[in-house]
Amino acid sequence: MTFKRPIAWLWLFLVFTAIGIFFSLHAYLDDPGSSLAMHFYFEMTGAWAAMLLVPPLGRLTQAAPFARGGLTKAIAANLAGIAGYTLLHSTVELMLRYPLQPLVGLHYTLGAMARSTYLSEAPGDVVYYGFIVSSLYLIGHFIASRELEAKLAQAQLENLRLQLQPHFLFNTLNAISSVMYEDVGKADRMLAQVSDYMRLVLASGGVEEIPLTEELRMERMYVDIMKTRLDRNLGLDVRVADDARGAIVPFMLLQPLLENSIRHGMGSVRTSIQLDIDVTRANGSTVIQVSDNGLGFDGCAPRGIGLSNIAARLSYLYGERAHFDIGTRDGGGTVATVRLPFEGEESKECR
Repeated sequence: MTFKRPIAWLWLFLVFTAIGIFFSLHAYLDDPGSSLAMHFYFEMTGAWAAMLLVPPLGRLTQAAPFARGGLTKAIAANLAGIAGYTLLHSTVELMLRYPLQPLVGLHYTLGAMARSTYLSEAPGDVVYYGFIVSSLYLIGHFIASRELEAKLAQAQLENLRLQLQPHFLFNTLNAISSVMYEDVGKADRMLAQVSDYMRLVLASGGVEEIPLTEELRMERMYVDIMKTRLDRNLGLDVRVADDARGAIVPFMLLQPLLENSIRHGMGSVRTSIQLDIDVTRANGSTVIQVSDNGLGFDGCAPRGIGLSNIAARLSYLYGERAHFDIGTRDGGGTVATVRLPFEGEESKECR
C-alpha cells in the first residue's frame, strides 16, 4: 500500500482532519466551559501527526499480514509497532505543538512540553494505532480481493478467447480437408486466406479489445474465406456512422455472429445470403447489428460455442452495461444486436 500520489495524501488529510474535528467538538461539548481553540490545538496536531505515520504503518501491514503461518510474526511486528508508533507520534506532535502554542496562549519550555507530551499521549496512541492499523489491514484485504477477482476474470476472458480461435480454425481446416483431393486450387486459396487471417489473429497479442476498423477488416477477410469454403454467393455490406468510427470493440466479436448467420441462415438449401453490419452510436453506447436475409431465427435452438462466448465475454468486460440479443429481422432473416459502452481509440490510449 503506497501513498505516492497526491490524491492519496489529500484523502488522508481530509480523513484525519475530520477525525481531529470530531474529537475536538466531542471534548468541547463534554466540557462547554473549556476553550474550543485549545481542544482544536491538541486534537488537530494529534490527528495530523498520526496522518504522517500512516505510510510506514501501511508498509508494516504489508510486511506482516495476519495470514496462515504468519500469525506470530504479525503479533510481534504489531507489538513493536505500538512502541515505535507511540514514540514517533509523540515526537511529531511535539514538533507541531511547540511552535504553535502561542496561538492558544501557552508558553511551555521545550523540556516541559516534551515531558507532558511523552507521558500523557501513550494511552491515546494505542487507540489511534489500533484504529489506523485495523483500517489498513481491512483496506489491504479489500485491495487483494479485488486484484484476485480481476486476475480470475482475466483468466476467464483469456479462456473464452482461446476457445473462439480453435472453433473457427478447426471448422475451416475440416473444410479444406474435404476439398483438397477434389479441387486443389480451391484448397490452396483457402489455405492462403486462412494463413492471412490467422496472422492477424496472432498479431493481436492476446488483446481483449481492438479498434472497430481493425475488427471490420478481419471480418471482411472471414467472409472471403467463407465464400471460398462454401462456394456460394455471400454479400457483405458494412455501414458505420461517422461518430462511431473510432469505437473500441471486443476482439473477434463479429466473427461468431457472421458464422451464425451463414450457417443457420443458408442451411442446406440456399445458395446465397446477404449479410449486413450496421454500427451506430446512441446514448453513450456503441450499437452493432449483424443481420441477414436468411432462413430466420430459431428461438428454441440452443446457443453454440460462438454465441455463448459473446454473451460471456460481454458480461466479463462490461457487466450490466452491455447487452446482447438475437432474434428475427423484420422482413425475414436474423438480426443480432450488441450494445456496449462507447470507448474511443483516443480515450483508450490515455489510460
